[in-house]
Amino acid sequence: MAKSKRLIEILILLLVILVPLVISIYIHDPNTELPAKNFGLKYTDIVYGLSYPIFENDERWFNAETFQKFKSSIYKYPIPYVDYKFEYPPLVGLLWYISTRIAFEYTSNLKDAIRVNYYVQSIFTIILYIFLVCSLSVLLKTKKQNPHIEFYKLLVFLLPSTLIYVIYNWDVATAAFAVIGILCILREKYFLAGVLLGLSFSTKILTIGVVFYYMVKLLIVEEKRVLGLKYLVGFIISGVIPFILLYVISPRGFSELLNHHMSWYCENCLYLPLIRDIYSNLHKILFYTITILIACGFLLFGYPWRNISVRDEYKYLFVGVVSLVLFNYVFSPQMFLLITPLAILALGVKALLLYSIADIFNALIIYTFFNYPNSWMFGSVTQYMALGRNLILLVLFIYITMSIIRSRLKMTRTSRRI
Repeated sequence: MAKSKRLIEILILLLVILVPLVISIYIHDPNTELPAKNFGLKYTDIVYGLSYPIFENDERWFNAETFQKFKSSIYKYPIPYVDYKFEYPPLVGLLWYISTRIAFEYTSNLKDAIRVNYYVQSIFTIILYIFLVCSLSVLLKTKKQNPHIEFYKLLVFLLPSTLIYVIYNWDVATAAFAVIGILCILREKYFLAGVLLGLSFSTKILTIGVVFYYMVKLLIVEEKRVLGLKYLVGFIISGVIPFILLYVISPRGFSELLNHHMSWYCENCLYLPLIRDIYSNLHKILFYTITILIACGFLLFGYPWRNISVRDEYKYLFVGVVSLVLFNYVFSPQMFLLITPLAILALGVKALLLYSIADIFNALIIYTFFNYPNSWMFGSVTQYMALGRNLILLVLFIYITMSIIRSRLKMTRTSRRI
């Protein structure tokens, strides 16, 4: 019986690792024909969001002369942030520099170099995705109730959003570093956990909710000052210093990075049905206000908690990440993958079924985006898909938040009786 269970677990692992990677790599490969004659399935930020816009013309370059030297192969290895605008945090910039350097070392033909760059970036993602799935499998087994049944929750990775977006951007890398960091926390490797969560933050800052949770837990709630400082030092090394170095190396590149995100419009955001102007500053104001209120609420309800169950801890982490993604004024479809690992950990089977519907809506965002006019405006097919996704996530957010509050109140009553 134990052997058959083990065999099933291995088959599930192979399935959720191989199927998304093979499908995503194939459909996004620059040499693959357009899948289902739909450019949305072909599009990736790696190829069409960055490679072609950066290297085909000088619009993103700080110096037109430098761009001409690059085009004439006099200057072969341009540096993100230094030579041209780059909109992602420093760890992504480093990976991008490595992959583009390899690509331009291999060939001076732009089309071929972009393809090589895609393959190198895919290798980075493959490695981190494998670590993500394997780390999640370990975390699921730490649950005391039905660990074998919990393992089946990994099948959520076979839903369309993972198939489409796993090789697309750096959200998988962000999630992988965060989940491995959580695993290190459970194994009491606090410095390493801080380093990994710092790497996650340096890939995409939206996992700051996870960082914040453990910082409060270790330093304030449990008063484990030495362990908390180890965690904090690890985070500073990989999550703060890279941004400082980026600013020192290229103040303009750092400034352009901030300006890019501060000036972005409401992309598939929750507030669009109420505020139809995608460029309205109200979207940003609502995001910052709501996230600050949630953080304050966490401190209010989180401070008295000691020795909470692992399951309840996952709920806090789920709320922390969902709040920064769902209430953001930018909710690109690939960002959904930041939530999926924590949904697997925090949600029960019924809630995961509802989450699966949100996943399908999320996949349809990119599928419909290039097929219909004004896809970023409310009233378009794409924005109805985004609305469906956002409302389901809002329901799940409220459900988990209420679950946390109920547990908190129950614990308070119990402690008073004692």
